[in-house]
Amino acid sequence: MPIAAAAVEICQPKGEKKRKEVDLAANNGSCPPKKKYRYKCNVDLCGNWRVNGGVCRKHGAKLKRCSADECTNKAREGGVCIRHGAKNKRCSVEE
Repeated sequence: MPIAAAAVEICQPKGEKKRKEVDLAANNGSCPPKKKYRYKCNVDLCGNWRVNGGVCRKHGAKLKRCSADECTNKAREGGVCIRHGAKNKRCSVEE
C-alpha cells in the first residue's frame, strides 16, 4: 500500500535566515509568520535596540517630541502625542 505523503511547502519560518521545507499539517495548513527583524545598537557591547541614527536612547538617539506648546510627551502620529490628537489603536477585533 502506498503511504500518503505529508503536505510540505518551502517557507521561511519565524526566526530562520534560510528557507526550508515546512510540514503544513503542523502549522494549520500555512507557513509560519515571518519574524520582524530588529537591529542592535552600533556601540560595542550594547545589546539595546536601535532607535534613531543607528544607536539606542542610552547612546544618544533622540526621540521626536509632541509639537504642542510645552508638551514633552513622545510624538506618535502626525507629530503629536495621544493627549493632543494622535489616535491610539487598542484592538482591531470588534465584539
